[in-house]
Amino acid sequence: MRRSPTLIVLILLAMVACTGPSQTAAPIASTTRFEASRFAGPWVMRHALGPNAPRALSFEADQEKVTALRYIDGTGQRLAFSQAENTQHRARFSDAAGQAYWVLWVDDDYRTALLGAPDRRFAWVIDRNPTGGADRIEAALRLARANGYTPEAFTPYQP
Repeated sequence: MRRSPTLIVLILLAMVACTGPSQTAAPIASTTRFEASRFAGPWVMRHALGPNAPRALSFEADQEKVTALRYIDGTGQRLAFSQAENTQHRARFSDAAGQAYWVLWVDDDYRTALLGAPDRRFAWVIDRNPTGGADRIEAALRLARANGYTPEAFTPYQP
């Protein structure tokens, strides 16, 4: 049976259209609903992707922006932050080495958050408590997937 070249091209175009864009090619976005003063304080790691994730951490903030991250899991490491340049998003900051930290999502009560980097080098699901909040943790992992991460590759942290 002989098929027309036009038909073959149309079939191939339809197949490509159905695949959609690669999740990892899509840019991530930080939340625009963010209050630094509510974000400040202690958090625990619930799931992490990437190296050197602290088990416990605390963000420092003034009234308008996050100013530092302190690892409170025994290392005492403190990273001073500056606001990301050329953006009004207050949920984007970076350390002195240039590593970007973006708050991709935080729940309404600032109990659970998803942090990541625009290059997808790391992602953290953090919570105010070491246990509970399974619905919020699951929501953060779903949002990680929507931002091109693979939640199955995350390491779960237990108390």
